[in-house]
Amino acid sequence: MDYLEFLFLGIVGVVGGVLSGLVGVGGGIVFVPGLLYVGGWRIQDAVAASLVIIIFSSLSGTIRNARSADPVNWRVAGLLSLAVAPSSLIGVLISRVSPEVVVKVAFAALLIALAYPTARGGGDYDNDRKDIPIPLVFLAGIFIGTLSGLVGVGGGVVMVPLMVLGMGLTTKRAVSTSLAVVMFTGLVGAAGYVATGFRDVQDLLSLPPLIIGSVIGAPLGVRFRDWLPESAVRIGFGVFMVIVALRLFGEALGVF
Repeated sequence: MDYLEFLFLGIVGVVGGVLSGLVGVGGGIVFVPGLLYVGGWRIQDAVAASLVIIIFSSLSGTIRNARSADPVNWRVAGLLSLAVAPSSLIGVLISRVSPEVVVKVAFAALLIALAYPTARGGGDYDNDRKDIPIPLVFLAGIFIGTLSGLVGVGGGVVMVPLMVLGMGLTTKRAVSTSLAVVMFTGLVGAAGYVATGFRDVQDLLSLPPLIIGSVIGAPLGVRFRDWLPESAVRIGFGVFMVIVALRLFGEALGVF
């Protein structure tokens, strides 16, 4: 790997890390294309490596969140992790035996459905307001975990609106909590890929610049989030969901 490629992967890592800290995702939506188009990885290996990188980016962001104005709600993080993290192994299994087009389309449709209520919000949420029944939140958690293992994303893009609408958290608190769940999901999913066969050791040289960049970027994203008003984070997250959905639709249809 030459210096230019190393530098570019580092920049991709920083961008993914900033996104991770800012909106509570693991950064896989950035890491997977980086490994595909810059590192020359196969999609299955890029997904596996993305989950490894997500562990470091989300850990870095979670540590920074401890000093944030909106720290992790560890009770919610623990409960949701019980559904999301083990389910990532289902995604690992599916990725080994079948195409991912159907799941990508389903995921994109769910993002579109949740984008407007997430951006619109509804004022301050408290523990007495739950628009989505808790059992449905956990069923969605199983779906999120499966998708995480399948396409190498942490699932935060869906977990945040679920925690806001279904578990009474503010958007900023949900972003912090999502990052902790993403960390546990990355650990389980990455372990599943390692157990079922990974890439040649020589090709893992693409990972260090992405990991280093993501560890640097995640705390920066948390700091940016603290500066922004709640409404800006909420609307920005809704827009981000639509962008991710369009990208997944494009991939599924072979447009890009």
